Amino acid sequence: MVTKTRKAQSATEYLMTYGWAILAIAIVGALLYTQVFQTKKCAEGAIGFPITGAVVPDGNEYSIVSSSGDLTMLLKNTVGKDINISYAKNNKGTLIALTTSIRVNDSKTGTLVVPGFKSADADSVGKCYSDTLTIIYQTLDSSDVLSGVNVTSSGTLNGKLM
Repeated sequence: MVTKTRKAQSATEYLMTYGWAILAIAIVGALLYTQVFQTKKCAEGAIGFPITGAVVPDGNEYSIVSSSGDLTMLLKNTVGKDINISYAKNNKGTLIALTTSIRVNDSKTGTLVVPGFKSADADSVGKCYSDTLTIIYQTLDSSDVLSGVNVTSSGTLNGKLM
């Protein structure tokens, strides 16, 4: 009887040793598969803006300064008429009045500066962000009279704070 017990114990120890080794390999493999050890890269670019018939970011040229929270971006007018931009909304839905309204002629580009678009935080330099931007504008007729109807163009801005 003693021989059967020692064989069973030896077999159990053998299986346990290989079991722990296989478990350790599986855990390391799962961590590598889920990219836990990879450094996080920020998704960059503007998404969700209509392609035509609205105001859209021109070539993803935009940035948010972390110390002031100001957004600066190039916009392209694809509306088909001259437009006047006076307001923008941020991620929280806060309506932000621009210091000066911006006129962008049909099929041209203009620079939009939204003061205080994001909370200013000097400790956030280099961190990723993903914020919704809504641009509120009015079209101009041939005699430069505003239409009086607010039109919106919105999308999401992704990037790294500067």
